[in-house]
Amino acid sequence: MPHFCSQSRYLPSRSVELTPMNSLTFNYRGGGNVGAPKPLDEKSIDYSDFLDRLDKGQVAFVEFLAPYGDRAYATIKVEGSGGDDDVGAKAKGASKRIRIGKGYPVEDHEGWSSPSFVIRSVKEKGVPYKFVVPELEKFAMTGPK
Repeated sequence: MPHFCSQSRYLPSRSVELTPMNSLTFNYRGGGNVGAPKPLDEKSIDYSDFLDRLDKGQVAFVEFLAPYGDRAYATIKVEGSGGDDDVGAKAKGASKRIRIGKGYPVEDHEGWSSPSFVIRSVKEKGVPYKFVVPELEKFAMTGPK
């Protein structure tokens, strides 16, 4: 984000005068959010790697954890000679569910970071996705006894 000093009352690319009423709109707070750190408790792929795989059509499914989608798991299609890769699937044509980790945008109500951007990207690529409420799995019905 560009920094606006007191000498410049106009936005550099437009001729909009900055006032106390609109300056917060153009100088949005919280721009320092760099996304989620790499998780220590499970294997993950970086968000940038996820985006590359999404562009290449290697993502089969994405699962977002409610309420905001701050954690997400991608099912990655693994194609190749059957060798082990960074996702951990070994068989040719196999897929592996893995967490999207370092750099994944988390919900920041005072900034531009949001999983909504990920959801939109997944939707635009035509990849199926769903939201899951983890605590509800404990209460799932298994059928009549």
